[in-house]
Amino acid sequence: MHFRAAHVDGAGRKARSRWRGLLGAAVLAAGAAMPAGAVITTVSDTGGVYAISLRVGSLSGVDTVAFSVTGNNVGLTPTAVTGSQTIDVSVTPIRPTTSSSTARPVTLKVDSLAGLPCQSGGCGSTIIPFSQISWVASNNGAATTGDIQNGRFNDTNNQQIASFNANATFCSFPLIIFCLGYTYQSNAMNATRMQFSYDNDVVYPAGNYKGTVRFTASME
Repeated sequence: MHFRAAHVDGAGRKARSRWRGLLGAAVLAAGAAMPAGAVITTVSDTGGVYAISLRVGSLSGVDTVAFSVTGNNVGLTPTAVTGSQTIDVSVTPIRPTTSSSTARPVTLKVDSLAGLPCQSGGCGSTIIPFSQISWVASNNGAATTGDIQNGRFNDTNNQQIASFNANATFCSFPLIIFCLGYTYQSNAMNATRMQFSYDNDVVYPAGNYKGTVRFTASME
């Protein structure tokens, strides 16, 4: 699953199952703006193998998040710039219907190491670091639930932004002091919404910048 973020003008199991999603971002330093191109819930276990699905953005196509830095906002009176759209992120573990109560840690990580290199417009070899971009998460649970929380990219290739245990085993036949039977289900992260913001507190050469962030979901 992919989403690419934007153009802007301005100054498994032991063998892991994983899906990846992409986020690209672009920032321009001056001139005219360019066009752009969870809640933890319980789901029933299905199938006969361990797997995991990751959705970043829309079901089809590639989402683009744009930051437009123009006019006085380039350098005279700079203020943070909100991205052109929100992005929903979902992670759904898939486990066999007969899976045991063994813990299955799920993690969601992002790779923002490459930054946002200049693409055109006279900015040369300048690269804007992804740490200039933060996000506010909504439709999520408290920090203790393992859902995505507010944060910012840290310019590394292994930043963890969420983690939770896929196992959600329930006692289906409870007695006073023990359980006669269990129902095996899984926890999933359902459509956590991310609203991105570009700090705009550093003046970069005018131009069109674009970069990609890779999302990776894995289950042990």
